Amino acid sequence: MEEQRLRREFINIYFTTIKHIETEISKPLTQFRLSFEQYQILNDLATHEVATLTDIVAKRQVTKPAIARQLRVLRDLGYVTQASDNGDHRRRLLQLTPLGKRVEAQASALSKAEFDRWVAIMGEQKLLDLLTMLQTASELLLDTPAQTTK
Repeated sequence: MEEQRLRREFINIYFTTIKHIETEISKPLTQFRLSFEQYQILNDLATHEVATLTDIVAKRQVTKPAIARQLRVLRDLGYVTQASDNGDHRRRLLQLTPLGKRVEAQASALSKAEFDRWVAIMGEQKLLDLLTMLQTASELLLDTPAQTTK
């Protein structure tokens, strides 16, 4: 395929598919006023994968200011609290509030149902192939390698 046509088709698929994947993934979360990134923070807290802003920064490979903005929204919604660690007062621990726990559980169930719909439409193998291709693109084209869940 000639380079100009390949570029044109890539741009077309970006605008018609790739750009809209986040919108589709986020649809079940809108009733909780959550972005996909905010939901992931709630889920990471619920599964005890993170406990601090720094943990989230390392896991998601984004900047501290970006995570701080997401956390401010989650605190304003009443989903997350932040308090000093008793053992180290410089360390700020994040916790889900009771409302945050309920919202995370409901959002997770809806998110899983949406992904199950994707599996039913595309099939597991096609989704695995897409995941592998995106991980390869991340490793070859971007500065940071894709995080895998293997």
